[in-house]
Amino acid sequence: MTELPTDTEQLALAVCRLSWQAPGRVRHPYHVGIAVRAALFTELARTGRLVGRIRPEAIGESDTGNPLPDALHRAVAGRRPALWKRWYSHVEADRQAATDALVASGRWQLDGRRLVDVDAGTTALQQRQIEELLAAKQPPDSLDRVLLVLLAGGHGAASTRPAPRRSRRLAKKWLEPELRTYGHGGDATLAAVFYALGAMRRAHTLPFLSR
Repeated sequence: MTELPTDTEQLALAVCRLSWQAPGRVRHPYHVGIAVRAALFTELARTGRLVGRIRPEAIGESDTGNPLPDALHRAVAGRRPALWKRWYSHVEADRQAATDALVASGRWQLDGRRLVDVDAGTTALQQRQIEELLAAKQPPDSLDRVLLVLLAGGHGAASTRPAPRRSRRLAKKWLEPELRTYGHGGDATLAAVFYALGAMRRAHTLPFLSR
């Protein structure tokens, strides 16, 4: 059985990669941008660089040599305090940065305007596995995989439509046991996911031209 990605693949890139749809595009790109930003927030929170249950607060240095989370950390540190939900608009830059990183790594390739997944078979199997776990309400065996299933399932990795409502119902139940030892970083991780799924849900009801 093909395994879901582990911590050897950066969560934000896995979330983005699992949005791929033949013949070569990102499925539900706006929702994917929200999911990628949430994944980056959880990375910052779990490494002690972000706290906040009501609003995100950056801690420490912004330059660690990891471009995607560093850019988000810099944005939080340089902005006046804002509620979590305010951070889930204008997310296209995060999705594009993740796309560029997947291309740079060789996992995706550009063919004109098409994105080619060099291991599309594995991606398809992992997308189906996410759908099966969500349908069975069965959490995966690690925090990284729980986050991946909730966020990728929310943006519609294995579906013709985004499904944030289902992921949001499971988020607290699945995440709280995994986050008990993370302190304030755990609060920020849960908030990042919960508000991201709420943003996906609201985006799904908006007319396309308003997104």
